[in-house]
Amino acid sequence: MSQLRKFEFRLGSTYLTLEVPPFYVNFEKRNFGSIMVRRDLPREGIVIYVYVTRRRHVENLLLLKRLHPDLNVPEELKESAAAIEELSPKELEGFVRTVKIGGLMKAVKELEKDWEYSGNGVWLKRIDPFTLYMILIMKESRWTVRPAISKENVKGYGFEVPVDTGLREAFMGQLKEGELEEMHNHVENQHFHLTVDNLERCISLAKEWDYYFSTRTRWRQTVFLSVA
Repeated sequence: MSQLRKFEFRLGSTYLTLEVPPFYVNFEKRNFGSIMVRRDLPREGIVIYVYVTRRRHVENLLLLKRLHPDLNVPEELKESAAAIEELSPKELEGFVRTVKIGGLMKAVKELEKDWEYSGNGVWLKRIDPFTLYMILIMKESRWTVRPAISKENVKGYGFEVPVDTGLREAFMGQLKEGELEEMHNHVENQHFHLTVDNLERCISLAKEWDYYFSTRTRWRQTVFLSVA
């Protein structure tokens, strides 16, 4: 690579928020480095921005379920998801128009021109010999997206979990031997760089410990980016 490239992953087209701090992909370590209060970036590599719609969050998740029936939504939403799935195309059009979430359908179609949907709420992009994954993670009526990375002929997946500082010790007690690679202190959150066996483990850890689910708050946007 001869320059810094920016990858965007957008689920939605209106009322978008930068869901997590941008991730710098460290191919040498096969993991990510969150860019927090950082003014200097490497001149080469890839930075991933994850944008998620913040309007009609539940309705958008139900629409995603309609677009990708293989999604296993939280128990609290299964009845609503079943009702959406039973709508005729005309009824679905009316529902989308009424709650004004048509932008999501367009955004997903545009997204999947670059990110292959591989099923079970996972999108991927191949950059030989690496594969970047975007994992849809759901709990109750909340959902978010987190990245993971793998490399051909290397076991495991690189994954990062931002954990509330107050939960640091408890989280470390739940990690399996060999999973922890690095840990960085970002004051309000501790960022744990992990190598895990499978994507299911990524989802399990994030649902219980990711600050978005454990504290019901999003990261404070204290990010400064510059390549100068």
